[in-house]
Amino acid sequence: MSHSHEETEAIRTMVANVAHHIDGKRWAELRGLYAETVTTDYTSLFGGTPQKQSGDDLIAGWRKLLGKIATQHLLGPIDVHSSGEAATARCHVRAAHHAPRAPGGEHWELLGHYIFELSIEGTGWKISGTKLLAEASALPK
Repeated sequence: MSHSHEETEAIRTMVANVAHHIDGKRWAELRGLYAETVTTDYTSLFGGTPQKQSGDDLIAGWRKLLGKIATQHLLGPIDVHSSGEAATARCHVRAAHHAPRAPGGEHWELLGHYIFELSIEGTGWKISGTKLLAEASALPK
């Protein structure tokens, strides 16, 4: 069963709002986009293994990490595939980070793709997984 154009657009809006809420430091709104349990895979950037944690812990961690850093996440077109109660949304991401007096330099840019896994939880779609495929991580020279 495929989903309606309206559902596809709703999923696209959710993914776009991840970027808007992170950049705007709107942590409560950001939390509302995520499921009770979320798997995050940043192994292409940091190594290690994917993490599974509560949505509350995920957002608290991001708040601590990014609360004092200016960020701008630019997402490319969001490609949505869904069937039944599961959906996948993929997009390019270019994320600029500006951290005054950071030891590695103030500017850090990340280029890659995001893959969001979504599922129906309660009354609607929630993000249950995020995977980053990092193509390049440009640290300041």
